[in-house]
Amino acid sequence: MPDPSTSRLALYKSLSDGSEDVNYTLDLGQNWDKVDLAVGFQSCTSSTRPSSPYSGKPIMEADTSYRTYLSNGTSPASASWVEIPNSSATFNNTLKMSAGKQVNIGASGSTASFVALLPTATGDWIVGSRVTADSVSRFTIRADGRLDWGSGSATQETNLYRSAANTLKTDDNLIVDLNLTVNGVGQNQYIAKTADETVTSNATLQNDDHLVLPVVANAVYTFALDLYMTEATDFVGDFKMSFTCPASATFDMHGVGPHATSFTTGTSSDGEWIGKLATSSAGATLAFGVGTGLTAVRVYGRLVTLGTAGNFTLQWAQNASDASGTTLKAGSFMTMTRVA
Repeated sequence: MPDPSTSRLALYKSLSDGSEDVNYTLDLGQNWDKVDLAVGFQSCTSSTRPSSPYSGKPIMEADTSYRTYLSNGTSPASASWVEIPNSSATFNNTLKMSAGKQVNIGASGSTASFVALLPTATGDWIVGSRVTADSVSRFTIRADGRLDWGSGSATQETNLYRSAANTLKTDDNLIVDLNLTVNGVGQNQYIAKTADETVTSNATLQNDDHLVLPVVANAVYTFALDLYMTEATDFVGDFKMSFTCPASATFDMHGVGPHATSFTTGTSSDGEWIGKLATSSAGATLAFGVGTGLTAVRVYGRLVTLGTAGNFTLQWAQNASDASGTTLKAGSFMTMTRVA
């Protein structure tokens, strides 16, 4: 009787009462080689894999450091092999993980990360990368989160790490080619007038249409303004200014510009340097003369906020009500820097 066409083997168990005999030809003869093939991993090479594997058939390849596979039973056989990772061979496929699962090395992670590593010391490297010709890693991640970079031919010399609570630090240079946004200490803000604004026959302070910047509570800012203005008639209405700020905040300010009372004849020989300290009300003003030619004023100061956030807004008007009108020009601007 010919051997069965399949290498799978069903073992036959005779009745224990002796009423059935074991048939050597059918039950045992020439079948043990098939048992060897059906049980455990079959040794083969990458070019001699079984051509008709059954579903679940395991193999190991002697020519690839014993890469291991099992067949999912589909056809063709060449596409049915599913690789099983092992410590001997280099894994040659993509591993897929379900959402919420993780790869654990050393121990499981305390957070829902995809990869969890538990080294023995904070200075241990948990990630390192280099190109083929490198003698050392170009980039490493340490167990304490420190990042280090290098050329690949010498020890890394550039770093970024946590130096204190809520603080990242580098011991090296940092160059930013695009924008750097800072919301805390060191924040810089800028605003400019996009259109001329004219006040006529009005000496009551009003909010500027453009020069306003937001400020946070419990902070200290320095500010500077470059103001450009003209008047239809030399040094008649002139210009006065102050600010509004959040409740309980105070500001100091000083300015340099033309004197508001000496320039009645249109000369440009007198200026003034005036200041106001610890001001909490827009009632404290600085006043400057304005001529028919473009007049420039520089104003500097410091703003201290307490428990209330809000806006810091330029207010201005004519120093003396006059029908000729005073114009604050487009391009005038204000900057603020948070210093504490």
